Amino acid sequence: MNTDKKSPGEPDTKILFLIWGFPQGTRRSQFMARELGMDIAYVYVTRRQGKFYALLKYPIQAIKTLTILIRRRPQVVFVQNPPIFATLLIYLWGLITGTKYIIDSHTDALLASWWAWSLPLHRFLSRRAITTIVTNNYLQQIVTSWNAPAFILTDVPVISSERRRVHLDEKSFNIVIISTASYDEPIDQVFGAARKLSDISFHITGNYKARPDIVESAPGNVRFTGYVPDDEFYGLLEAAQAVMCLTTENHTIQSGASEALWMGKPIITSDWPLLQTYFSKGTIHVDNTTKSICQAIVTIKENEPAFESDILALQKERRLEWQQKIEMLIHLIQRAVS
Repeated sequence: MNTDKKSPGEPDTKILFLIWGFPQGTRRSQFMARELGMDIAYVYVTRRQGKFYALLKYPIQAIKTLTILIRRRPQVVFVQNPPIFATLLIYLWGLITGTKYIIDSHTDALLASWWAWSLPLHRFLSRRAITTIVTNNYLQQIVTSWNAPAFILTDVPVISSERRRVHLDEKSFNIVIISTASYDEPIDQVFGAARKLSDISFHITGNYKARPDIVESAPGNVRFTGYVPDDEFYGLLEAAQAVMCLTTENHTIQSGASEALWMGKPIITSDWPLLQTYFSKGTIHVDNTTKSICQAIVTIKENEPAFESDILALQKERRLEWQQKIEMLIHLIQRAVS
């Protein structure tokens, strides 16, 4: 952690952010680590999913993690959850070394059906953590119902100075749909809007190689970018006029909408209460239907300067909120290790 955040004479706190996973798709964690001056460690073996591969990769990742812990000797570990096994390992390590930990629990860790079996273990570990970071009040209530501390950190500033210049058709209104090809993204409705708005260019990120049926059904004004390096990704956002990030799942913060916010781009996102509250300016909230998506795009296109001004105003508000949250989080860490 940066020494200018400490009280005079307080010893330096060694903090590590541990992620059992690949760097791709973890921008929130990357920028949180950067803002707090933490080292970040990615521990991974294979991208393949399934019980067989879990039995194979988690023991190997545990050994790799122990090697990192022995070498770096952190006093505090931020650990991304899921998977819960990474947090369990840090807890066991702390019993031996005194290392404290903070759980950064994503929505899936608390709400996804495939991680429901881990909630009793999650409860046990959260009660012994400095705190569990969550993105909204609903998730905080789950954690505090366990008599465990919880800390809301909705958004993380994701501003990257490394941007590759991306050339888009300047005669067209370009909109980037930030996607992970997930089950909760209403891609058919986006295609419906694209068919009705043939003069709009849609650029969809994410890996759709495993979904050729979706790619083949896309209208001609839709382009799939695939996963791109960060500098190209932010260059793409910079070149676009608006960003769309949709979900059919409630209580889910949209990282893509956050990235648009920090890039100063007008946003189209879903009309869940959490998203309505957080993205309160420079944003149109839709009900995930083709009609509402079309209306949102046309509205932003016709009022682009006003939306750009509003999103910059919201960016300023959220930056102040972030600074206040980080000061509170740093105080929690200092108190835990003192």
